[in-house]
Amino acid sequence: MGRWAGKAAQIGAPTLEAAMEVYLARPKLRSEVHKSGKRRQLKLHLKDWIRLPLDEISKAMAVRRHQELAKMPSGANHVLRSFRSIYNHARRTYDLPECPTMAIEWYEEKPDGRIIDDLKAWRQTIDDLNNPIHRVFYEFLLFTGLRKTEVLTLQWSSIQEDHIHLPMTKNGRSFDLPILQLRHEILAPLRFFSRKWVFPSPKSVFGHITKPERLKYNPHMHCRRFATVAMEAGALEEIVGRLLNHTPLSITGQRYTRPSLNALRP
Repeated sequence: MGRWAGKAAQIGAPTLEAAMEVYLARPKLRSEVHKSGKRRQLKLHLKDWIRLPLDEISKAMAVRRHQELAKMPSGANHVLRSFRSIYNHARRTYDLPECPTMAIEWYEEKPDGRIIDDLKAWRQTIDDLNNPIHRVFYEFLLFTGLRKTEVLTLQWSSIQEDHIHLPMTKNGRSFDLPILQLRHEILAPLRFFSRKWVFPSPKSVFGHITKPERLKYNPHMHCRRFATVAMEAGALEEIVGRLLNHTPLSITGQRYTRPSLNALRP
């Protein structure tokens, strides 16, 4: 009787938008940057679903949308898996059928294990950038192993004498990375551009750069390069994983034999 009373009191299924906000409001869910990215993702690719009650989104709709996004297989999987997470979270509270994504045949995804293998060519590419802030951005990525968003949103208040403090990361927790004098030297040319943002942009509504100039070396390649050099220097994979704030093998994919980072410095 209690179960039926609860079901009778339930006022229909929530819309995708409402369920998304409840899902993102969980206290341990990653950073605000991650949350805003998730909102943009769903409102871009599932715009016509946003105001629909969850129980009106069918298996056929899920399969069709997945197929419509087939030009970017990993992106299609990511969008519908995000929807699945939100839907299944709502099932904890509402009487909903099994998630409609159960009908999807997921695309095979091959991890991008590319790495920066020619450091001299990388250095030349970085030096040729016209924007000095973008030059420092990519150099700092390589010498810290931090994620792209973590660097873009970095504030001077987080740069301490002996460490970098990130109050919230993708993992939903704070992170402290030891900082050497070399990293202070990399950042030194930017000290006069902004009092708040390490990588400022007057054209951005956020105050910091959001889209650095694209290179053939993407941000993940910088992270993998950092991890590979760290292990070449003798650091245990467990230690490298802690420096990267996540599992090291998911970054490197495999070990490489490459020159030391010290060779990059003039």
